[in-house]
Amino acid sequence: MPLAPDHQLPLPLPALARELYFRKGAYVYRPADRMESVFILRSGTVKIGGYDPEGREVVYDTAGPGDFFGNLKYLGNSDGFQEFVRTLTPVTVQVFDLRQFKQLLTTHSRVHEWFARLMVRRWARAEARLFRISAHSPAERLRLVLAEIGGETEDPRGLLTQSDLAGLTGLTRQTVARLLRQM
Repeated sequence: MPLAPDHQLPLPLPALARELYFRKGAYVYRPADRMESVFILRSGTVKIGGYDPEGREVVYDTAGPGDFFGNLKYLGNSDGFQEFVRTLTPVTVQVFDLRQFKQLLTTHSRVHEWFARLMVRRWARAEARLFRISAHSPAERLRLVLAEIGGETEDPRGLLTQSDLAGLTGLTRQTVARLLRQM
């Protein structure tokens, strides 16, 4: 399936990419991995998260085709990279060396504009999720998150755990379980 124009990699990016495939349930990376890459998701869906004080995974975002994720050192994160990315479906990603990627952003205006659109889209999605948490009923929050992540699957309820859905909606796992039974 071809990607939308905003998701197409501008030149010279395709020549610098390595393409990798991950099966459903695999980690693309974990905090202990030495990360020096930026990833562009070509197909599939992933969950992105960190760890709570007890060491349990907490999901705070999902990403689909055309989205990016990767090393936050790009932003000057000196506190260590504490993110994980785990596949919800089979996934194909294009991987870029962080240093090369940063260099291209400063020397190729088309690459910079393209990546700025990706960042703004992800930022807007995060803001919309925060708005939903404060403005919608619990059932509507859950319905909207399921609609957001369900693009490539027939039943998105099977992609994320109830705990994952709770984190993405600002609900308890018990409330999510009750609402899923009612749907």
